[in-house]
Amino acid sequence: MKNENAKLVFIYSLLGGVESHTDVTHKIPAKVYFNFPMSDLDIGDQKAILTELKKKKIIAGFKPDDGDFVISKPSRSMISDFYFKLKDKPALKPEKPVDTKIRFDEKTGMISMGGKPCEIPINTNQYFLCKALFAVPFGTRVKEIDILDLMDWAKDSKDSVYDAMRAVNKKIKHGLGTDKFMKWKVRRIFIDYKTE
Repeated sequence: MKNENAKLVFIYSLLGGVESHTDVTHKIPAKVYFNFPMSDLDIGDQKAILTELKKKKIIAGFKPDDGDFVISKPSRSMISDFYFKLKDKPALKPEKPVDTKIRFDEKTGMISMGGKPCEIPINTNQYFLCKALFAVPFGTRVKEIDILDLMDWAKDSKDSVYDAMRAVNKKIKHGLGTDKFMKWKVRRIFIDYKTE
């Protein structure tokens, strides 16, 4: 329903109508005539609210009768409870879109996505691999030699770039839940990840 406030007013007005038909012994008649004069709700919206009340067994039924509604077996206490439940319902906050962008902070060595951190030790093979791959658009294949040039990797084994990639992938899978983030093909490494 577009106008929740008009729905509240309608239910409150119905409650008032039921109470006005209640006699001194607090007995509610089997049928209550109700007319909602406000123009905020068209007849279709009013019928939708009454149908909802019928489904919740707050009223037994309703039918239009010469500009009024004839409400059968309304429950004053249930209408009141329903009104206060709607009135006190917190407004729905729009959900924030989930940030699926993965970022690398060179200063801290932190890879993050949607507030989740994944720490990469600074000045390690893993760090220089991330620095090289995050400097280019995702999917761009970076030559292994270009990564080796960032630091003196000669003292490491010939598989140090591949080993660093496997270590980073393991950390990202554990910390961010993304599997096979970096891929290796013919001595080139690239980030295989698409953001929505």
